[in-house]
Amino acid sequence: MKTPLSWVGLYTPLDTLLSQNSITELAHKYSIHTAEIDDIFEYTIDGVVVGKVLSCQKHPESKKLHIVETFLGNETVTILTGAANVADATYVPVAKVGTVFDGDFTITPRKMAGMMSHGMICSDDELGLSPVRSEGIMILEEYWDRDFLETKIGSNFFDLKLPFATTNNKKTELSLGDTTFEIDNKFITNRPDLFSVVGNAREWKTIFGIDMLADIPEYAPLVKNEPAKAVHIESELCSAYCLLETRQDTPKASPLAIKMLMHRSGLVPKNTIVDITNMILTEYGQPMHAFDADTIKGDIVVRMAKQGEEIEALNDETYTLTEQDLVIADEDGPIALAGIIGGKRTAVSDSTTHTLWESATFDPTAVRLTAQRIALRTDASTRYEKSLDPLLATKTFTRVKEYLDFCQMNAEILGQSKYIDTKQVHNITIKLQWDFVQQKIGITIPQEKIIQILESLGFEILAQDAQGFEVQVPSWRATKDVSIKEDIIEEIARINGYESVPRIPIPNCQPLNEKNPQKLLKNILLEFFASRGWNEVLNYSFTNEALQKKCLQTTENAVAVKNAYTKDYTHMRTSLVTGLLGNIESNLRYSDTLSFFEIGNIYGKTGKLRPEVQALTDENILLPYAETTMIAGITTDANIAGVRSDLEILLQKLLGYLPPIHQKEDTNTYFHPGISGVYEVGDTRIASFGQIHPKILQAFDIKIPLAYFEIDFAILLDLASEKDKSFRPISAYQALTRELNFVLPEKTHVGDIARDISGVHPWIYDVYVDSIFRDDEKIGSGLKSVNFTFGLQSMRQTISDDEVAEVFEKIITLMKEKGYKLRGEESLS
Repeated sequence: MKTPLSWVGLYTPLDTLLSQNSITELAHKYSIHTAEIDDIFEYTIDGVVVGKVLSCQKHPESKKLHIVETFLGNETVTILTGAANVADATYVPVAKVGTVFDGDFTITPRKMAGMMSHGMICSDDELGLSPVRSEGIMILEEYWDRDFLETKIGSNFFDLKLPFATTNNKKTELSLGDTTFEIDNKFITNRPDLFSVVGNAREWKTIFGIDMLADIPEYAPLVKNEPAKAVHIESELCSAYCLLETRQDTPKASPLAIKMLMHRSGLVPKNTIVDITNMILTEYGQPMHAFDADTIKGDIVVRMAKQGEEIEALNDETYTLTEQDLVIADEDGPIALAGIIGGKRTAVSDSTTHTLWESATFDPTAVRLTAQRIALRTDASTRYEKSLDPLLATKTFTRVKEYLDFCQMNAEILGQSKYIDTKQVHNITIKLQWDFVQQKIGITIPQEKIIQILESLGFEILAQDAQGFEVQVPSWRATKDVSIKEDIIEEIARINGYESVPRIPIPNCQPLNEKNPQKLLKNILLEFFASRGWNEVLNYSFTNEALQKKCLQTTENAVAVKNAYTKDYTHMRTSLVTGLLGNIESNLRYSDTLSFFEIGNIYGKTGKLRPEVQALTDENILLPYAETTMIAGITTDANIAGVRSDLEILLQKLLGYLPPIHQKEDTNTYFHPGISGVYEVGDTRIASFGQIHPKILQAFDIKIPLAYFEIDFAILLDLASEKDKSFRPISAYQALTRELNFVLPEKTHVGDIARDISGVHPWIYDVYVDSIFRDDEKIGSGLKSVNFTFGLQSMRQTISDDEVAEVFEKIITLMKEKGYKLRGEESLS
């Protein structure tokens, strides 16, 4: 979630913190106490100042350009611009010469139509204030008083502040200069409050020990009247449903302050009504929806959908519903998919003047399952899936009124209603002993600090004595977050700082890796491949029929996913190649030198179960499908000799010997026929490697060859465990590397030839294919020229040139006996 600090600053004061600490220091402290900051976006540009237009004339030799004499406080500069509206401007934002924009675009003196321009008059989107491209420059007197701007000529443009909506009856302003933190909260499923500006403000308050200027106000009716539309709740999957009825002006573009906050929060402004719902979604974390009240027929009903009902949604998609889908409906049918998306029939339009504002709470599981089934996740469904506080839905309408007033919509409140299922409002109290807190955390934290931490986080201390205390969990943390004593302990420990807990080794504790050989081997593999230039990736364990087909595989042995989240995730993967090919495909636009590897599980309907799972059969327990851990890698280095070299170094390191290499017909279909090999011990296959099949490259529109390997983790672990630990001396004599090039029939397995060469003499310790060349004119039709590289080394002597020649002769003789000849000799007969 992207959170502008200026927005957080409306609820807790950050000015002092920002002046005394660097942004990276604040981000680090927030990360270690609450949630990781994924990215930081700075919205300020050094060198942009407030300028005053002294004169504006059309360029005599250009139909579009204007010559603008601009006063910058201490100098007057000539700027040429093509913006037509500059003729109406007096005060403008000016990027002086030397100003650097994103993308390293620097403002320099520039000749335009025969004249020099010394700066740039900017639009609001160029300054990061709006995502919508402007047709002209930004005219400052449209937002600020002229007398005020006169005092700001030459000053930093980003020091200006925009008026903003009244917050809890207090006038507020937003600085144009801002910083946005992108918070990694997508996997924090127990903290729906972190999906809001206010929730993050509470964390800032507690972490840094500052005040809370405002919070979400408690429910207060704006009018006594009920809305014209009655609401009927027919499902327990709706725990709160509130309506606000207003009459207001037709929607228009939102004020710049709203557009700026939305842009910096990753949202796209639409119009005042839609923008207000999205502002409250981001600010409070409460999804809202606005209906055009005049398009709703009869009463509003919250019910389960009827089998086969359809709804045309705001995204122009039509969804067929089931009896498991919760909907909002009128007498003509569904008008919204509860918690996911609204319907097009009752959507707000450019002519809407009568609006029903919905603020509700829906069952998280029901929302998630419907979103999965229709393959649609929205900002609303993301929040509902985390279990929202039902009381929050009752607290939004005061903020709606504040935004309507700020947008000057001339709104009249016609009616308001509230439904809440009190049985689903969690009232949780927890008792703890002081000794229990110390025992669990491992250090003594003063009782006063414990109370201060909890109260700052919104917990109410109901009782306290020498033995312990009792707390009331705030409603926004009581959905599925804080429910037991250990949850309270976690809150105390994280705010106090995990770094304050000393590292004390457990006595007589065997290292974890020695207890877990799987973990040890995995760490060895991660370190090995990373050290050799491979980059680790982690892909989803899913595939689909189309992707399998692209990889020359089927879904016949693939396990189907019953509750598939999207059409891309319909089956469990049967190999790692599908994900790795996708990694290559998506990264080739950035680089053509790529090497990725992954350690992960593959699944199948048939195959061996893991031993620990197989042991359950005696208890007649329903077993899962077969699961195999694989190590796989893919690289844009088309020469498989590099892949083979890495594999042989790894196998030699782990096994203490190099298994025989073979060329087999039964390698996986995604390997290039004839350019692949396998390592086997007896009948047990450890690893396979080779080039990716050309048909697959064509299916992925990849123009370069790829090399690929895969290793069976369990087999590698078993063989590594059997490794001979005895000492084997290293030869003291120099190793030699030599090459021989043979012309072979196209269908000849080069792996078999390499194995034959390695058996010619005990000095030959390594043979691999360096390159393969094909040319009908130079080599001959149906033939290939294969270059074999092999090593020679003796344990007892230095090998002379004459002795090397003898080995060469033996190899050549063997090849001639098989009907093969050296490259350069006459063609095969």
